[in-house]
Amino acid sequence: MAKKSFCILEQGKIVNEPCTIEKRKMFTTEFSDFYRLNWNTPDDPNAFIHEKGVTWSEGRSLLYEKVPKDYDYYIFIDDDVLFQADEGVDIPKKIKELLEEYNPIAGTFYDHKSWCFIPLNATDEELNRRKSFPIAGYDAESQIVSKSFADIMFPAIYHGAHRTDWYLQWVCHQTFPLKQMAFYDIRLLNLRSGGHSKFTKPQHCEPTEATFLFNRHVKDKSSILKTKNDVIQNNIDIFKETVDKTPINFTIEDLKKVYNINNIDFKIRKPLASRSYLYRRPWNRFWWKVTRKLTGEYRY
Repeated sequence: MAKKSFCILEQGKIVNEPCTIEKRKMFTTEFSDFYRLNWNTPDDPNAFIHEKGVTWSEGRSLLYEKVPKDYDYYIFIDDDVLFQADEGVDIPKKIKELLEEYNPIAGTFYDHKSWCFIPLNATDEELNRRKSFPIAGYDAESQIVSKSFADIMFPAIYHGAHRTDWYLQWVCHQTFPLKQMAFYDIRLLNLRSGGHSKFTKPQHCEPTEATFLFNRHVKDKSSILKTKNDVIQNNIDIFKETVDKTPINFTIEDLKKVYNINNIDFKIRKPLASRSYLYRRPWNRFWWKVTRKLTGEYRY
């Protein structure tokens, strides 16, 4: 079977929401598909799989594990976003064209209300002229991932919601900064506020906890994940650069340049929190809390 260009991977809890039905219809084409995970109920006719009560990162990890590996790109989205484009633009076809022209390793679509784009102070005219630009970090309401990158970066190392995807964006920015990009021809509209969080789950990492645990195994400590303000500054700094359109196959050797893959947390990662993961949670949380109390370094 020949590979298709991309698939859309959505997770949510609302059944038969018009937004989901519209996206499923839009992206079911000869070169793209739509898959959905419902984390609240099995009675969802639009869902590909159901897993009750999973955290946000588990949902995305499980989606990637279960969907066919017959696509060049996997586009993760939250269920409360709509795709938009100029009048007359065929959105799935345009996405396919952008992916084939720019060959990103990772990236996202432009959302004028998102925290990662507002500080760029770029006009619509400039953005329209550039069409795409490098980006260091972004809101995971949409996340484009090439197959080679997804094969290495999933499942998530630490489970939870906010910032549990920062490791993925950080790795791409550190290894191939001009291959992580934002597209302007396709834009997003976020319909709701609030997110998918399971704070009471034993596997759930707090935002600063997730970055702290990941940073322990980063090779160059001067470049570790820190605050949203650091990400914003990186976005501003790299915005003036031109994206690299060269096709690149991401490998485990690329990851090893910036991250120690021999640590236990990376080795035992699973789409759903395993017994080994839960066994290590109290120990990992203890060190996060002690470090935060002693240094204040992770109070962001």
